Order: sequence, then structure tokens, then C-alpha cells
Amino acid sequence: MENLATFNWNGVLPEGVLAGFAVATIAFVAFSGSDRSGRWVSLFALLGMVAALVIEMYFPLEQQGEFAVDAPFGIFALSCALLSALMVFVYSAKGAGNRNELFALIMLCAASLTLFVRSDNLMFAFVALECATVCLYTMSAWSRSVPSSLEAAAKYLVVSGVSGAIFLLGIAFIYGAGVSSGRDLLLFENFSSGLSNTLFCIGLVLMVSGVLFKLAAFPFQFWAPDVYQGSPTPISAFFAVASKGAGIVFLMKVCLALDFASMGAAQLRSDAVLLVSVVSALTILVGNLGGITQINVKRLTAFSGIANAGYLLVLVAAVLKYRPDAEFLSSVLYFYLAAYLLANYGLFFVVNQFEGIDDSAQTFSDYRGLSKNSAVLESSLIVNLASLAGIPPTAGFFGKLLILIVAWYAQLYWLMAVMIFGSVVSIYYYFGWMRASLDSRSGAAEGGRKLVNTSALYPTVIVLTAASLFFGVFFFFFGVV
Repeated sequence: MENLATFNWNGVLPEGVLAGFAVATIAFVAFSGSDRSGRWVSLFALLGMVAALVIEMYFPLEQQGEFAVDAPFGIFALSCALLSALMVFVYSAKGAGNRNELFALIMLCAASLTLFVRSDNLMFAFVALECATVCLYTMSAWSRSVPSSLEAAAKYLVVSGVSGAIFLLGIAFIYGAGVSSGRDLLLFENFSSGLSNTLFCIGLVLMVSGVLFKLAAFPFQFWAPDVYQGSPTPISAFFAVASKGAGIVFLMKVCLALDFASMGAAQLRSDAVLLVSVVSALTILVGNLGGITQINVKRLTAFSGIANAGYLLVLVAAVLKYRPDAEFLSSVLYFYLAAYLLANYGLFFVVNQFEGIDDSAQTFSDYRGLSKNSAVLESSLIVNLASLAGIPPTAGFFGKLLILIVAWYAQLYWLMAVMIFGSVVSIYYYFGWMRASLDSRSGAAEGGRKLVNTSALYPTVIVLTAASLFFGVFFFFFGVV
């Protein structure tokens, strides 16, 4: 009882609010029998997400020195949950059922990912990650009548099982190393003392490999195109942004916990930097070169996500090479994640706007005539594709520029060259999508998809697009420099 009484419950208040509202949403669904009451339940679920976001913003966690990189993640995860929930309204209007149960799963998944990132104990991190994983493969199969959705869920179930097993095996090795050395190496604060133990290093590699699965980084990227394509579009967006953000922030915490200098392990640090740099470079190349051949838009977003995982791993390699100021590092990381969130959700809102709950077969041809049919969606598509490509003055350009600056200070020159090459290659397939949308011919006239008339969410699309265009310049000049 003493431990429960002294536990800082304020540290998990947003997650507790999310879990409470998720359980209450399920209970209300069970007892509500009309469409009218169902709409009230939807508003109740959205209220829970907004309440958790307000708590996260106005009652932040206490900063914990170099581990403070995980403190803003709650705002990021809750923003993803809220935007995915708004997309679910369009998804539901197109014929998908059980909207409120999906809201509950999104809330539980966001809470689990936040606990995963903020945990300072590997076993707790594993439990939180598996809770999030169960939610993700359940949500990916939400369109049970669509074969591609069931296929995506089955593939992600297998992949997540393998990655979870690798992650847990790594924890077992680390625990064994701690038993042999008399230290609790499952705690992040003790990681540096395990660097001299071979068993610990093996466990660390296995654990990081498990996280790379979640990131869809090379050589574990093979699942992403199929899962992104088959999942419902709101869940594909959550995969692309929230899940990837959680993985990269967790890896950053691991890197910050490793003090190679204190253990006299300079050679081990050089090996770690080289290994992460190679994985980063190959991830960038596989993502961008794979995207060149794609005309299916959801598979293209998957390869784009793979490439962006590689860009974020450049930042991880730079942190291993030298330890930048914690505040500056957090600013760079979350600026890039914010730019990535704005561009991807702005893009997925457009993808979600076409008729039918199965968006897995969308191709460039479906976007022909979009400029004539909807100026709002066309503008959002162009601006957010430009942001993902890293074209100024979008937020994506400044995000990549900041990572290049960090890599420059770390003297990772060849990795900078790979990153620039990948960004140049990405312009080809992003512009292919833009070119199709600017085509005067109508995709609907040629048997393509029509737009759904759900203009109520256009203000959200406009805000995301405007933020992608202007937020980067303002933050770069007034928030970082």
C-alpha cells in the first residue's frame, strides 16, 4: 500500500483518462440501441481524447534530464488519435460500422504507445508495446468484409508476434546479464554499466531489432506495404505516424542511456554508429527506390514511411556519435515528427475522401480531375506531398534540414549524401501523384472513384495544409535559431 500511495499518479493521468473513456465508450455502446444515442457516444469518445490532450498540454511530466526526450510524446500520440478519430467519421459515412468501438481501440492504443515510450523499465515497455500491438492488428482487420483488410491483419499479426518475440528475447539476455553482474539492467539508468557485458550487448541488439520491426526499417520493412494498403485508411495513418513516432522516440531514449565514454568503450560506440548508419542508409534507399515503381497510393505511402524511418535513424546515428544538447535534440526530433504528422494526415484525409470503405486499390488514375472537383483536397494533396518531398517552404523541408545539421555536427557526411539522394529520388514519385491530380481528365469518368460529400471536415484539412506550409518557417526562425 505504501508503494501505491507514494506512486506519482499524475504521471499517468492522461493515459488513465484515455483508458477510462475507452471503457465507458464500450459500456455506452453496449447499452445504447439507437443511432441518435450512438452519435452522443461518438461525441463522448472525442471529448475523452480532447480532455486527455488538454491534461497532457497543461500538466506536463517533470523533465528528467537527458531522458526528457520522451516528455512531449503524449501530445504527439494524442494528436494522432484525435485526427484518426476524425477520419473515422468519414470512414463510417462510407459504410463502415462499429465506429464507437473503433474510437475506444484508438484511445487504448494511444495510451499504450505513450506508456511504452515513457517507461523506464524494459519489462513494462514490453507489456505496453504488446497492448498497443493487439489494438493495432485488431483495428487493421476492422473492415472484415474486405479481403485485403483481413490479409493485412493476418500479416501484421505474424510480424508483430515475431518482433515481440525478438524484443522479449533481448530483454531475457539483458536480464541474464544483470543477474550475472548484480545490477538491474532492465532499468534505462543502468544501461551504461552493461556495455562491458557481452550478454547485455547481444540482448540490446535483439531488443533494437524488435523496435526496427515496428519502424519498418531495413531489413524488417517487408510487411509495411501490404499492411498499409489493406488496413482502413484511418488506421493506416495511425500506423504511419503514431507507431513510427513511438519506435523512434524509444530508440532515442535507449541511445541517450548509453554512455560509452564512462565505460571506455570507444570502439564499441564506433561499431554502433556504423551499424545504425548502414541500417539508416539502406532504409532510405529501399524506401525511395521502392516508391519509384508504385502507382497504388497506399503502397506509395508505405514506402514513403520506410524512407522517413531511415531519415529518423540518421538522427539516432548522430546521437550515438555525439551527445547534443538535450533541449536542442528534443526540438529537432519533435519538429520532424510534427512535420511528418501534418503532411501524412493531410494526405490520408484526401485518400479517405474517396467513396467505398476499401481504399486498397486506389491508384493515381483515381485522382485525375481532382483539381476541378475539389480545390481544397487538391491543395492539400500538393502541399503535403511537397512537405514529404522536402520542398521549401514546407515544414518537411526544415525538418530534413535540421536532421542534416545534426548529422553535419556528427561528421556523418556520407550518410548526409544518402539522405539528400533519397530526398531527390522521392520527388519523382511524389510528383507523379501530383501530376495525376492536375490532369484535366476525370478519373470518375473512366470508371474511377468518386469523392464522398463530407465537406464538414474540410476545415481540418485546411488547418493541416496551412500548418505544413507555414509552421516550418515560423518555428525554424523563431523557435530554434
